[in-house]
Amino acid sequence: MIQRILGDARVLGVGTAFPDHVLDRPGAEEALTRLFPDHSADLVRSMVGRSGVDRRALVDAPGDYGTGGDFSSRNRRYREVAAGLAARACEQALERAGVDPAAVDAILDVSCTGVVLPALDAELLPMLGMRRDVQRIPITEAGCAGGALALSVAGRLARTGMTVLVVAVELCSLTLCPTDRSRTNLVASVIFGDGAAAAVVGPEGRGPRIRASRSLLLEDTRQVMGFDVGHHGLRIILQPELPRVVGSALPEALREFLAAEGVDEETIGVHLVHPGGKRILDAYEQAFELGPLDLEPSRGVLADHGNLSSASILAVLGRALWEGPQEGTRGLLVAIGPGLSFEMSLLEWDAA
Repeated sequence: MIQRILGDARVLGVGTAFPDHVLDRPGAEEALTRLFPDHSADLVRSMVGRSGVDRRALVDAPGDYGTGGDFSSRNRRYREVAAGLAARACEQALERAGVDPAAVDAILDVSCTGVVLPALDAELLPMLGMRRDVQRIPITEAGCAGGALALSVAGRLARTGMTVLVVAVELCSLTLCPTDRSRTNLVASVIFGDGAAAAVVGPEGRGPRIRASRSLLLEDTRQVMGFDVGHHGLRIILQPELPRVVGSALPEALREFLAAEGVDEETIGVHLVHPGGKRILDAYEQAFELGPLDLEPSRGVLADHGNLSSASILAVLGRALWEGPQEGTRGLLVAIGPGLSFEMSLLEWDAA
């Protein structure tokens, strides 16, 4: 389904926030060698070295990584940290957008790494000074595609005249199951980090226009990525064929999306791709015959923060905004989530 934004819907500002603890490459090698004794230290070092991740933030000190106890304890820690981190990202996004919190009409709260009822948005409203009649829309099960999905929904709401706040907070380190020493869990532990990102979308102002969005669910791919939910918590599912499936299906999906909008892929000047991992970014770069700097916003976020799940694509968008694409630039925003699903948006940097 393609969602065309007929009126203006613009990204007015983006903010990010990260925990204070940082895990660099040497620290990751040490921590993961300790947590995964069934795998050789050489394998761990090789995986960390090839990951494209130089450092990432964690809610707990590196020495405590993977020692959070059972699911109840880890989810309690999520409740303690998530709202405050999300609020910091929102405050930065609102300040950069020049929008008063009381002017926000809807908030989309995105997360898949913790379970909180009522949702985090109920806590964020008084923290940020927002009105009590704000429409609250939690998105909890879209995985890594959640941030892009929320941005698409925000675009539709902005078209009706609403000012919308999107916030994604993911504490991926708290989903690590200490008793799961599988290679899949090791791969996830190599690339995922903690953080929050927020975006303000409104019907008028300066910023890239969301021209259109599309969601696409691939057939027979439910088993490729997701969570195994049980007493152990949220155990990651990442099948080895994920980069291959994405590399084979995504180019056609994006070209169909652009063709429906009458846009030539050669006119895309900014590619904003969810940094799900180095292999996924490599596959995208190869499929579209891009140069080494064309995915800098995505590779930069991966290197500095790791894969932040749903918050990643907003952080990538924020990095691109900071670099200031020229007027007339078109951007393609892409995120990949469980399903498998693709969330795509066409952005245009034009005069407000």
